[in-house]
Amino acid sequence: MNITIVIPLYKPDKKLLGKVLKKVKEQDFDGKTKIILIGNKGGLAEQLNWGIKKAKTEIVVTLQQDCVPVSKKWLKELIEPLKDKNIVASSSKVELPYSLWKNFDWVAKLLTAKDQGILFPILDEKGSAYRKSILLKVGLFNSENFKTAGEDSDMILKLEDIGKIALTDAKIVHFHPTDWRKRFQKELQYANGLGTLLRIHKFCRLDMFFGLIKSIPVIGWPVFLLRFPYKKVGKLGILWIPLSLILNFIYSVGFWRGFLSGKQKVYPDVNEYFRRYKSF
Repeated sequence: MNITIVIPLYKPDKKLLGKVLKKVKEQDFDGKTKIILIGNKGGLAEQLNWGIKKAKTEIVVTLQQDCVPVSKKWLKELIEPLKDKNIVASSSKVELPYSLWKNFDWVAKLLTAKDQGILFPILDEKGSAYRKSILLKVGLFNSENFKTAGEDSDMILKLEDIGKIALTDAKIVHFHPTDWRKRFQKELQYANGLGTLLRIHKFCRLDMFFGLIKSIPVIGWPVFLLRFPYKKVGKLGILWIPLSLILNFIYSVGFWRGFLSGKQKVYPDVNEYFRRYKSF
């Protein structure tokens, strides 16, 4: 089986990208692999679509520039479920390593506490495999309504109408350093994406209901408080109480902008967010 690996690029760390490519080339895999690197093609969804269209193989794997496969069997384990015709896509386990997380500033550490450790995503572009024919059938990633967040959840909903998505034993390590400014920007983008997703798909999943509750200032605050992994952060957890209230307001702005406009946008930085917030 031959495959194509699509890697979108955005200001990549050249050393880390080199490590990712090295790990990919070292994979214990019988078929041929072609790597497509995409940069300067608009938003993430547009980059992915461009790479998928260029692929000449039925199986297409998406891998992000800062996600390193942990073993030489990663690729083999990832695509194994696709031998079953009922499986339309498969995903990797994703780990944000403690060694990286512990060096974040305290705000970023709290905002990413839920991600620290090993996550089991239904499907995202960090390390997933798809059938190209199925992606074309559902219209590829929705680059019209999603730019930097929400396109993966939108794809999950479209694929689940056709077949099954498999979670595999394949694992990648996500080396994504951040700080409080970048993380607030990311939270704004996530909320913006979920608001757009709800506008398009309505209440087809339980997390959309919680997303709507979270989007209400103050009323949605308890959701942030109750769904936080306090044990991971120890005494630092007390600071989550005021920080989560701020996050509740940021989330509200992003969510309702996405819901009302029906489109997820790119927010350049935190200063841009505050400018937009004042005019909301």
